[in-house]
Amino acid sequence: MNSNTSGILRNKNFQKYFAMTLTSRSATSVASLVIVWYVFAVTQSAIDVAIVGVTETVSAVILSLPAGVWIDRFNRLKLLVLSNSIRVLSITALIFFTLIYGFNLIVIVILLFTWTGAGELYRSGNYSMLPELIGKENLSSANGIERSGRGLFTALSNAIGGTLILAVGASIALSWGAVGFFVALFFSVLLLSSNSGTIKRLSSRQEKKKSGYLEMREGIAWLISQRGLFWLTISALPFNFFFTISYYFLVVYVKTGLLAGPLIYGAILAAYSIGYAIGSPLVARSKWALRYVGKVWILIYGGSIGTSLLIMGIIPNSFLAILLLFIVGLGVGFAGNVWLTSAQNIVPEKMRGRYFAVDGLLSFIGGPPAVATGGVLVLLFGVIPVFELSGFIILLFALCFSLFRPLWKLDGTRMLE
Repeated sequence: MNSNTSGILRNKNFQKYFAMTLTSRSATSVASLVIVWYVFAVTQSAIDVAIVGVTETVSAVILSLPAGVWIDRFNRLKLLVLSNSIRVLSITALIFFTLIYGFNLIVIVILLFTWTGAGELYRSGNYSMLPELIGKENLSSANGIERSGRGLFTALSNAIGGTLILAVGASIALSWGAVGFFVALFFSVLLLSSNSGTIKRLSSRQEKKKSGYLEMREGIAWLISQRGLFWLTISALPFNFFFTISYYFLVVYVKTGLLAGPLIYGAILAAYSIGYAIGSPLVARSKWALRYVGKVWILIYGGSIGTSLLIMGIIPNSFLAILLLFIVGLGVGFAGNVWLTSAQNIVPEKMRGRYFAVDGLLSFIGGPPAVATGGVLVLLFGVIPVFELSGFIILLFALCFSLFRPLWKLDGTRMLE
């Protein structure tokens, strides 16, 4: 462990932030898994499960940009406390309602919409405030530790969620989410109390007179004017879209493409998680990475994903698949940390919330449509051709985006104007 990493782990602000992030991640993973399982177990309807997914997407699409404006307008730590409070109340209300009145899809949709919207406020605030909490010189180490821990906690929490459903039932299993969000709320309150004068409102009196709509337009116009960062943000959409098409149907790839069982499936998922956990902290040891964020994003993020998926389609082999998913996890963890740290470095403080809101919006747009498209393609052509096609298209996009000079030359250490 290098001195920078050990120093971050001793930082009081980061300790609270890290604890908040891990408990929030665990609560989100378990609650999401339990809600989907609960809905399908009661209704046996794929349409009702789809309604749950659409609700999350609609909530994120509607509320992500306003959340970014609020993050740039008001005290970010207070908004973090508010978002955690809303999530605690939403999931607690759902638990009590289901225990007292039983299943009601409308109530689930309403509370899920509220919970997801608060999650967008949490996400943008979480990313935006970290530089002020720990200092920009510590960002790559802090992001590496946080993203590594978050990835491992997600995998562990999914196993916990399934175990809880089996042991105590879905309604009681949701209590894990309520407790997790409450603990995250506790740590966000500690952060607020110990940094009450650090993270302030960022808008001047003149800026506060602007409408939220004008501030959203201002944030989008600013991003468009920053060609390198703009194209990096846009490139994530096709990269993630075609990665999701394949990754979501890994279980089908294992069963019908590899003719393997759950042991191989679990090993492949574990390989990705381990690679991600190793890749994220490596950025702190690679001082060059932030200076070449555009090249890292295109070559390591797009290149590792595209090449691995293409090979998995051409040569369906269990052990090769495990190795390739480890490489993908390594690349995604490393390049993802380079992107996040670079964005926190170069996006002006007053624009940070709106930038991460736009990024979050594009992430959600690329999610459910990609799953739907993947399902149709797998049904029509089979899973092996889908992996080949996804890998080839990602590599094609990587080649195209490498021709965009502002993106290729983007430096993640220089603040934009």
